[in-house]
Amino acid sequence: MAISLHQVQRIKEAYAAGELDPGIAQSAGVSIATAKRYRQKLGLKTNSVTALRGEEGEQLVAEAARARGLSVVMRPTNNDKSDFVIQGQRVDVKATMQLADGSWRFRLPRERRSFYGGYTYPKDYAADCELVVLVALRAFGAPDFYLLPTHDLPLDVRIRAGGPYDVIRNDWSLLDMHLLALSA
Repeated sequence: MAISLHQVQRIKEAYAAGELDPGIAQSAGVSIATAKRYRQKLGLKTNSVTALRGEEGEQLVAEAARARGLSVVMRPTNNDKSDFVIQGQRVDVKATMQLADGSWRFRLPRERRSFYGGYTYPKDYAADCELVVLVALRAFGAPDFYLLPTHDLPLDVRIRAGGPYDVIRNDWSLLDMHLLALSA
């Protein structure tokens, strides 16, 4: 559906004001899907902090994997069930900022809500990918990476200094072993 030049201008203005897609849609008098499609056509990233943090986590994982000599293939569309394929393994990335108490919390529910809460859908990590990489972001300093196989993946992961996940902090051996197997 084509929209008017006035509506396109309203999309630009609402975006510049920091609105999310529902607010942009309301301002322009179009559906959320139309607002999102035109925002993307205009080359405008989302204003959603959560989505931007996820993109940052994906970029950091891809860079770290490439720096290790691992092959990285990005997902062709946003609708894929994993974020990319690293060394032949499907990988999903979750990123979060450090909490006030110095820990990080990752929620990995079996049912997810759509971005704007319009519906829910099942999420089966074990069927969708082989690994989940948790990216522990800090306001300052380099992130830490935690690679977890998706079988028996917990619903809630709390990472803190001295906790049980310390042993896998920045441990890429799950992918490095796959690299060694391929080169043999």
